[in-house]
Amino acid sequence: MLSEIFDWFEDDFLAEADSLCAWAARVDPSYGSLAEAGCPHRFEPYDWTLNNARPPPALAAAPAAWTLPAADCPPGMVYVPPGTYTTGMKPPIPYGVVDTTQMAMVDAPERGCEAAIRETPGASACWVQTDLKDPVVPLHEVTLTGACVERLPFPGGGLYTPDGLTPRDVALMEELLRSGIFGPRRLCTFSELEVAAAGPTQNLRFLTGDAAEPQRCAADESVPIGERPLCQNPETGLGEYGAVISQWVIADVDFAKSACPPGAACLAAGGRPMLNERGEPNVRYVVAGGTRRAQTRQAPLTPHTWHDHGDPGGQAGCESFGWDDGPAVCADPDPRYRACAEQPEGEGCLALAAAEANYEAWRLGCQNGTMTDCLSRGLSVVVGDDWRICREPLGPGQGL
Repeated sequence: MLSEIFDWFEDDFLAEADSLCAWAARVDPSYGSLAEAGCPHRFEPYDWTLNNARPPPALAAAPAAWTLPAADCPPGMVYVPPGTYTTGMKPPIPYGVVDTTQMAMVDAPERGCEAAIRETPGASACWVQTDLKDPVVPLHEVTLTGACVERLPFPGGGLYTPDGLTPRDVALMEELLRSGIFGPRRLCTFSELEVAAAGPTQNLRFLTGDAAEPQRCAADESVPIGERPLCQNPETGLGEYGAVISQWVIADVDFAKSACPPGAACLAAGGRPMLNERGEPNVRYVVAGGTRRAQTRQAPLTPHTWHDHGDPGGQAGCESFGWDDGPAVCADPDPRYRACAEQPEGEGCLALAAAEANYEAWRLGCQNGTMTDCLSRGLSVVVGDDWRICREPLGPGQGL
């Protein structure tokens, strides 16, 4: 079988080889035996979809030595140094949009993706928008004090969990991390994760570059976390965030002030303004980043989008799986990591080693399970007793 293009331009191919099969053997050696047999062949219709294929752009080159030494971070983390950074989606918005609000019946709307991308100048990805859509954060400046960010989404390996965290769960996750039992870890802020996933100096539109490359970030649920080596930011090495699933983070002031495109009716859950009268965020937890899916409220593949599930409360998520969002785990830089690597018996080193052992045991125990069981396992370590988050709700004002 040969493509019909060999029939249309046969003379061009035969000018370079003794037969069509001999020319094809340059690309596929299996055609060599056919060439020796006189090149028996027939033509198959030309695949016109090849004309729409685009080679993936080369990864952007990472600036030399953009970070301070990562030794002040816990193992497996990347470092975003202190500074003021420009982040947010660079115009033009790179999506061909399939608007389902105009459809009498929404039936496989992703079939309109190819046409939407083709008809939108500069588009490299498709966004199938429902009647509700999450905001894409415009360009703005943020000031960070320095943060360590887990290079891969928690728990850093195994399959992505079939469930996620509800607003109540993420409040428990924050208390769990702030307990100190797992070292200096904490939840990331939106701005910390966005800068690390987009790149501090390049601020890419998508995790992997300025053009969408979904082939780098497989959505196949059988692919474990960390086994998508091309699905990472070329500057920081942060992998899979905002491209496979989205992440729970803390809404910081810089993010909340700039979360909505100018003039957009963009509010937090319950119709609340993003900022209160004191200039503080009205909501503590939001979900950052898109997903690998085109048919979603979230803009796919980018770290520059967010949505709000509301305030923690009640047993939401306990009767069934929670939301499909994981926690973004950060840490404050701690000089003990560098000092204790050189002198393990130094001050505070035994306590730090114990905290790292706690975290590693918890993280590994969470792999290939549910996020609900993972959170219960971590809370059990913190309180020193068996804890099941859906069996023992916290009372009003009650903490860990």
